[in-house]
Amino acid sequence: MITRKYIKSKKELGKNLKKARIKSGISQEAVSKLTNLNRSSISYYESGVNIPNIFILIKLMRIYKINIDDLILIKK
Repeated sequence: MITRKYIKSKKELGKNLKKARIKSGISQEAVSKLTNLNRSSISYYESGVNIPNIFILIKLMRIYKINIDDLILIKK
């Protein structure tokens, strides 16, 4: 049986969002334009201050070309 560990905090989600954005080579400013959000909103998500709603998460996953596992699974 495979045991998976999932994130447990806003900070961990934010860290994964930031890693995905940087890996994609996209700036916060570019993401804000693609999502019609303020750059500060992107910053708040990445720092774990706020959590994006499911619709924003889907947009971000499409922009970064990742899936939900890339955001919520803890990588070893």
